[in-house]
Amino acid sequence: MNARFWTQIGQHIRVWRVGLLPGLLVIGLVAGARMTGSLQRLEWTAFDRALRSRPLEAPDSRVVIVGINEEDIRSVGKYPIPDRELATLLKAIQSYQPAVMGLDLFRDITTDPDRAELAQLLRASPNLIGIEADVSSVATLKVKPPPELPPTQVGLADIILDPDGKLRRCLLASKVDSGTVKYSLPLLLAAGYLKTKGIALQHGTRASDPIRLGTTTLPRFRAYTGGYVRAKAGGNQLLINFRSHPAPFPVVSMMDVLQGRVKPELMRDRIVLVGVTASHSLNDTIMTDALKGSLLSEATGSTDEYQLLYGIENHAHAISQLISAVLDQRPLLHTWAEGWEYAWILLWGLLGTALGLLLQSPWKTLLGLAIGSMCLVAIAYGGILLSWWLPVVPSLLALSAAGLTTALFDRDSRLLLEQRSLTLKRTYDAVHNGPLQTLAAMLRSVDDLPAETVRSQLQNLNQELRSVYESMQQAVVTGDQHYAQTPIDALLYQVYEDTLKRDLPGFSSIHTFIPPDFTLLKHCTLSTDQKQALCLFLQEALCNVGNHAVAASCLDVICCQEKNCYTLQVIDNGKELAAFDRAASDSPREGRGTAQARELARSLRGRFQRHPHTPHGVVCELIWRSSRSWRLSHLFESMQYLRKRL
Repeated sequence: MNARFWTQIGQHIRVWRVGLLPGLLVIGLVAGARMTGSLQRLEWTAFDRALRSRPLEAPDSRVVIVGINEEDIRSVGKYPIPDRELATLLKAIQSYQPAVMGLDLFRDITTDPDRAELAQLLRASPNLIGIEADVSSVATLKVKPPPELPPTQVGLADIILDPDGKLRRCLLASKVDSGTVKYSLPLLLAAGYLKTKGIALQHGTRASDPIRLGTTTLPRFRAYTGGYVRAKAGGNQLLINFRSHPAPFPVVSMMDVLQGRVKPELMRDRIVLVGVTASHSLNDTIMTDALKGSLLSEATGSTDEYQLLYGIENHAHAISQLISAVLDQRPLLHTWAEGWEYAWILLWGLLGTALGLLLQSPWKTLLGLAIGSMCLVAIAYGGILLSWWLPVVPSLLALSAAGLTTALFDRDSRLLLEQRSLTLKRTYDAVHNGPLQTLAAMLRSVDDLPAETVRSQLQNLNQELRSVYESMQQAVVTGDQHYAQTPIDALLYQVYEDTLKRDLPGFSSIHTFIPPDFTLLKHCTLSTDQKQALCLFLQEALCNVGNHAVAASCLDVICCQEKNCYTLQVIDNGKELAAFDRAASDSPREGRGTAQARELARSLRGRFQRHPHTPHGVVCELIWRSSRSWRLSHLFESMQYLRKRL
């Protein structure tokens, strides 16, 4: 038994070794596709959709947007907003005593005749941060800051978009052409607000150095962060963890402030951003798929899958995530190291390969892969809820593609092995039920036969051995069509007649052949393999009578149905068959015929038995349960058949 066990283990290892190769190849192809950036946009889309589908968060009232909308522009009468009106707006906001103010408007041109009032206000507002654009290598895209503000009160307003034109990251610090390191507007406003809470900004001398706000280290975006491949990661960038809410920040208009319609507590000790929220007058919008709503979508009633953000909204989200990470322990977005991400992809690919090898049924494999995919998506979504971006797209591809490919290759390998095994089995059965039965009959009577008779029987044996090849070749050409297309009762009649024509010694003494009636089996549903096995069972039972029954005078083959069970019996009255049967039962190894009968019984969920027949002979019996419902017509036919015999 140990030898058989280890043999089976070795066979499984060989099958798995063959099945693993295509699975590993597919995993390698998926990993290669990710390395080349072919899956980058799919990963971005999955990342955006996961962020978009998060549960709602509470709005952040610490960041207030003062938006200059279409109505405000019409009230003023021109755009850009003149310096005098802008100065009046900033004075009104300062009267509410905000912690810090961000002016998201370019004010580098000083030719306005009313510039003096705005200039004086800018110089006298240490909590006000202006903007400039100084990161682009294109000179025409650079915009200088208001000259009245010192460099420490100027932040970069540059926006970083991905190749698909969507927003997923923000700039924190960058080294500009002059060689100095400059900070972004969101970082300066967040640092100014946190300073009022006793929390300081810490940074090295290089833009790429880690940035800390108190004890919170901001994770730096790199070229291979998450699903990115060879991204432009200059300076110090951060993935934006958008606040999940259709209206994440309080928004008031310019006229609301100027006309005193704003409650003082809305802006007191807050971060106030002043910028443009005019949907038609200006083209200051950014596209993202990671939000459920925006000011522009609300204003236009847009229901598009993607959302358009105003530039000031982008800054508000970046500021909110920074101060929330420090004050509320709201996690920033994190990713694994690149090596761990590929290990994760490999793990899911191996799981798909294992499912393809273990679940040998195509439907079971598909179901297993579907369940595995749902588990993977659920884990990835759980990671997003915990602010971890896991590689879900390549993992899904590795899982499903490796599983399906392995299942197909494994199925072909197993079919080939099964076909080889079946060919060997059928070849042996053909030899066993043909030439070996003839040889057994010759051995029983070789001493009593004349040489001429022995020569004749040897010639017959030679012909039977040669016919085995021909029959197996014909089986390869035609397959199992003969068994599939011919009714089982006709097949059994043919086996019965052909077997009794064989020159076996036990048949020579039989004078009474009770003809069988196999018509009852027309109602029995059998597979092609079961039909063939049932024919072999009848042939083997008849050959046993012909080879081992001594002085048998009667042979009876009974086929009937009782209590929703089919019964097939081969009965003789020979004197020596029982002794042969006992010897066979005492043998440590059962014969091939007995093994065939037991395999057939297991296949039919029935039982096989060979027992003595009174007063002489043996009954070879196969009983199996009908797969169809019990019918009175079947019982009636059985009773008629038994009545004829009695």
